[in-house]
Amino acid sequence: MVFYEQTQKETTQKMKIALFMIMCSSIAQQCLEPHKLSTFDNHYDCMIAGYEESKMKIEEIGEEEINEHLMFIKFICAPDTETKKGTGV
Repeated sequence: MVFYEQTQKETTQKMKIALFMIMCSSIAQQCLEPHKLSTFDNHYDCMIAGYEESKMKIEEIGEEEINEHLMFIKFICAPDTETKKGTGV
């Protein structure tokens, strides 16, 4: 059991974490496909970036559009299975 936990911890520490943003509308009752924004070395940094990016996107869209379409943003931090070479994304 200790070996499994240690191996799992080492794998998690080395794996990149990808941030995916998902734009949704309550009125349309649907969401767009997830959009990969960037990758991180750990889950914590990804979560912080997810909240920051969501706030910036909400401000970019603006109060009128957000209220008109009852838009909301979800984000996911998940293990990155395919990092494109040289892009960090």
